Amino acid sequence: MARETIFEHGGVLDKFVGDGVMGLFGFENNAEECKGNAICAVAAALELIERFKDLQAKWIRIWEKHVPHTITIGLKCGINTGYAIVGNIGTKRRAQFTAIGTTVNIASRLTDICDSGQVIVSATTKSKISNQFELKSLGIVTELRNINGPFEIFSVLKKKNVS
Repeated sequence: MARETIFEHGGVLDKFVGDGVMGLFGFENNAEECKGNAICAVAAALELIERFKDLQAKWIRIWEKHVPHTITIGLKCGINTGYAIVGNIGTKRRAQFTAIGTTVNIASRLTDICDSGQVIVSATTKSKISNQFELKSLGIVTELRNINGPFEIFSVLKKKNVS
């Protein structure tokens, strides 16, 4: 589901990390309705959350039969826009196409502070998507794990009805 959704919105699936997925946007734009990489990333995140709801209900029904305590699973997305080092990174024996750098780390930290079903974006992403999506300011966080500085963050509420 994640790979298809990311690809449909013009992104590239970078990797699976535990129960997480990292998608990159800005290489090829395969999605005709997306005219900007940040817009494509947010559209993919919102679609992933919607598509996950059915899977979530299905898994909870199955697990309830086998696990005595309440199961909670969710999907959350952190999106940041900026520059990163992108390419085949590693050694001759094991290299992987990926992105690294502070831009990537901030996106990961935004995911860490999300609630289930939430998409949090940075101010740099907000500047590129605010004409397409309704946003709610979540204020300023002064420290993301191992990244210092004030960061204004926003929750994506929904896509605007743009004529």
